Amino acid sequence: MNGKIAEKVGDVKIYGMGLLGGKGEGLVKINECQIPGAHKLRTRVLTTEFYDYYLNNGEKFGKEELETISNILETLENIPISVRSSATNEACLTPGSSGSVHAGENTSFMLPNNHPDFSVRFQQLIQSIYFIYKDFAQNQPLNCNEKMAIVINPIPGIYDETLAGSVYYPLISGVANSFFPYALKSQRPEDGFARIAFGHGYATVIDDFEVISMATIKEPIPFNLMGDGQMFFYAIDLSKNESLNGHELETMKKLHTRFSTSKYINLLGRNKEKITFEKLISENRFGFKSGLLEIMDTIAKNISTQFQIEFVFNFEKINGEEAGRFHVVQLTQLPEQKFEKIQIPNQVKHTYLSIKNLQGHGIKKDLCQVIVVSPFIYSKEKRDIVRSKIAKMNKEMKQRNENYILIVPGRLGSNNPEWGIQIEYREVDGAAAIFEYGVDIAGRAEPVKEDSNLTGGIYGSHFLYMIQGGDDEEEKRLQTRVYGTQGTHFLTNLVSNNVIYGFITPNEDLFDPWLFKAPNPNEPVYLLKFPERVNIYADSNNQNCVVVSEN
Repeated sequence: MNGKIAEKVGDVKIYGMGLLGGKGEGLVKINECQIPGAHKLRTRVLTTEFYDYYLNNGEKFGKEELETISNILETLENIPISVRSSATNEACLTPGSSGSVHAGENTSFMLPNNHPDFSVRFQQLIQSIYFIYKDFAQNQPLNCNEKMAIVINPIPGIYDETLAGSVYYPLISGVANSFFPYALKSQRPEDGFARIAFGHGYATVIDDFEVISMATIKEPIPFNLMGDGQMFFYAIDLSKNESLNGHELETMKKLHTRFSTSKYINLLGRNKEKITFEKLISENRFGFKSGLLEIMDTIAKNISTQFQIEFVFNFEKINGEEAGRFHVVQLTQLPEQKFEKIQIPNQVKHTYLSIKNLQGHGIKKDLCQVIVVSPFIYSKEKRDIVRSKIAKMNKEMKQRNENYILIVPGRLGSNNPEWGIQIEYREVDGAAAIFEYGVDIAGRAEPVKEDSNLTGGIYGSHFLYMIQGGDDEEEKRLQTRVYGTQGTHFLTNLVSNNVIYGFITPNEDLFDPWLFKAPNPNEPVYLLKFPERVNIYADSNNQNCVVVSEN
């Protein structure tokens, strides 16, 4: 294989004659847009030709491939680097793709790249690529034609000598959407959405702890409705610079914000030990808000689809003064979503569910089955068992080409066990609709009074009390709404694949108690077959969704 650069687009250098994968295609498009406010990232892409060679040669590279990667590492020098998966079915509408998006499903690694011995740094880089390939290959179904490319680039950020050790992180990471069809009731979907965090971008996409949401980018909601702020952050552990075990977050540290010694935190906005970003956004400090809007507007003028970007923002001194500096690290082109008028039938045979909080739009017909996680049996200690059972049922029904409805506690896909069941989208990708119900003592502790200004799951709603007929005011006061999963990989996959995603409010919505009558009351997960086929009508414009059997 020829190890020379096959193509160069702006600062993106492409090696090999294969496909670029989703992230690679997206970064090429970013360079073609020539965004004034976005700085060069020095991206290197190993096309799927490298993956093919790996598969066909005993799962290892040859001398020529190793030399190519060694040369790439030498030119990037010893700044921390990201080594990211770029599959042909993720993050962008790639040539020949099905149009669906599978974000965040594949392994990536953040490497310190600081070992004094170049050969150690090089071996850790090769290890990371092999782990990405192996994980991807193991998770592909038989006769699958998807392939994997690799994107390598330096990580813009700052070094920090903390009490927890030497770390490195971008000052701010974020996710921004050009269009948010499930915007809050008082806002315009075309004004977009952003979710930002202090530190590495894992905080914005894996739903582990509270970060700040700009809903919308142009006119963010009042800061008193965003929560108290961010208490934790992710950073690269610079001591993890020798070898890898294959776990994506093994080189990362999750730290309390008080560990950061960055002098910039107070410039962002603080509330005691939490970072609020209020000063950064409301005062447009260092051109953050206006710069992000310029980036979004420039991309929108150059591509025909709605999109999502991931970005980092740092400060640097220019002519003795602090200035903001953006880098766009990913572009996801989203499939077109159509929002035709939904005519919900007035007369039906039976209504199983009727809710007023949903994300998703359309009609799903002829569904026969529903998977339910029992509110009587479920506890966070059972989440791993529940996850494996859901994944197994999902796989079996996909093999039979049967879609289903999924009813779960808490916030599905969250990495925080207090918030819900951690699960990958591919483990529930046969679901036509997912409905969440509240769980006791989950999510954020403080109540948010302005229900109309927020989206997200219901937590602490004392759901069991409600479904058994209780309607106690003291229990109602336990209800609390956690800001939704907007911007996370899990929600990106739900939205782009048009999965109906709703929230059951016990004292407001209608639901059939039959849904919570398990065939075996000791099973935490069970499958029910509807007596007759049901249809789902989801109208996101009017926030109305029903599951009904019709005459």
